[in-house]
Amino acid sequence: MVGEPNVETSGDAPLFPMPPVTEQALRVAVLSLDPAAAVRFEQEFHAAWQEAVQTDSTVPMHTFLRRWAVFVALRRVPARARRLRELEQVIADADTLAAARPAAAEIAAMLDEAAREAAA
Repeated sequence: MVGEPNVETSGDAPLFPMPPVTEQALRVAVLSLDPAAAVRFEQEFHAAWQEAVQTDSTVPMHTFLRRWAVFVALRRVPARARRLRELEQVIADADTLAAARPAAAEIAAMLDEAAREAAA
């Protein structure tokens, strides 16, 4: 499973363009991708907002937005979302750290790609 073609070579198109990294745009995207995750989105949004107010800093909100932008970038392409689930299962089923490393490395590459998409 590890080392399968990436999304670009598989021809699986994104469900929608990468939304702007704003609270409202990400809220809509997360809800359309995973309604259960939308609940976590709301909880984390309120926690980040409270922390931002308490610390008089925008860092908690920026961190929140970046994290959820990566979530959306990973899951808006069906083939990439499927591959992520497969890799997570490989890691869950691995008997040793050595057996999990290739899948973990592929997930790390996917996260890097998603972070670049979110930042673009």
